Amino acid sequence: MSLPSAADVLKVQLRYGWLTARRVLDDITTDEYHWEPAPSCWSVRRRGPSVRGWGSGEFVCEDAWPPPEPLPTTTIAWRVIHLAAWTDIYRRFAFDHTRPDLNDLEVPGDSSAGLAWLYRSQDDFIDAVDGLTDESVFDPRPAHWGTSVPVVSLATTMLTEHVHHIAEIGALRDLRRGYAVSQPPPPALSVPSWWSGRRSTDA
Repeated sequence: MSLPSAADVLKVQLRYGWLTARRVLDDITTDEYHWEPAPSCWSVRRRGPSVRGWGSGEFVCEDAWPPPEPLPTTTIAWRVIHLAAWTDIYRRFAFDHTRPDLNDLEVPGDSSAGLAWLYRSQDDFIDAVDGLTDESVFDPRPAHWGTSVPVVSLATTMLTEHVHHIAEIGALRDLRRGYAVSQPPPPALSVPSWWSGRRSTDA
């Protein structure tokens, strides 16, 4: 069995980590999506004079720069939209050579549209990373903060960000219902033998 390259490992980690984590988001209700576990939460809200945040259209994802101290607790809606938007921002900077602005992104106000955007942004990012070669995975690519960073670092940053926020979503769901639930088995994904531990003469 030949050893995988850095590009091979990154592609499988990203696909496995993101797609298996989607079970945490299964069957989220509207009430869960907008539940505020503490006073003065940041969330996705209808645009209005007292609502500060980013996005175009009817709804806004609350935010502020510089960030307040202490930072507000955030809802599941906020975390879903935050992940979807920044995944698109990272991908478009690094792979599409464009300079998107958060304020140009239309923020959906309901859970089904928010989750659809998140899954679409993940799929697009996975497709972009799948196109990397063993050499180009180390190429410097532009980041939204103004410097160039090896694409392997940018992709790993996004992988970590998703694991972080989706784990928090799982904890918020447990808190709201008042008890934990066992997660269903992860979906069966096509992975190489070196990932699963199977011996194979093909890999």
